[in-house]
Amino acid sequence: MSSTNTTSRGAKRRVPVEHRFLGLDKRSFPYALFVAGVFLVATALIPRVDGWIDWDDPVRAGDQLATGDGLAFVPATGWEVISGFRVGEANAGAAAGSAKITGNGVVFDITYDAFDGTPSELLEQIAKVTSGTGDETFTIDGEPATVTTRAGDVGVIQAYSSANGDGLIAAFVINGTGLEVTAYGAPAQMAAAADTVHAMITSIHEVEGSDS
Repeated sequence: MSSTNTTSRGAKRRVPVEHRFLGLDKRSFPYALFVAGVFLVATALIPRVDGWIDWDDPVRAGDQLATGDGLAFVPATGWEVISGFRVGEANAGAAAGSAKITGNGVVFDITYDAFDGTPSELLEQIAKVTSGTGDETFTIDGEPATVTTRAGDVGVIQAYSSANGDGLIAAFVINGTGLEVTAYGAPAQMAAAADTVHAMITSIHEVEGSDS
């Protein structure tokens, strides 16, 4: 009796001949193909499409990007806006705490928050945070230097280098707002963009008609 039951149960699990292909149940093929398709889309197609899509928000002549309460800077024409709001746009007064653009292999980023210290104190605070990211190759290059905007606001600037590329950090405190300016890229690209980066840093200014 036991042997008969075992054989019977085994027969019930056996895939009928008409549904077999190379010993596999053909009825499971659609599910397997669906799973394989989802896997390929997620791991191959989507990353490729993402790589094909370029940023398409170029800076146009006359644009200004908001960088804080009543503050803005003039981005380089032709660079791409990654985040931030142009002065005059509906949300420019609440620019999400940052403005970031990229061009010629260099990323230029300004973040801001309330700060009641000096630019030197802000730079020291930024350097401590940056050097504590775990990048053992991060090195401060030389001593901080003074940088003055065309509007007359005085800040400090510091160069750095790491295995990930060269960069600089500038700090300003304007009307109680601390601005952290960073620019980074490969050494050759940073050198080529040096004048452009300096021009953007020194273009930081108060927006006419702001309440600050």
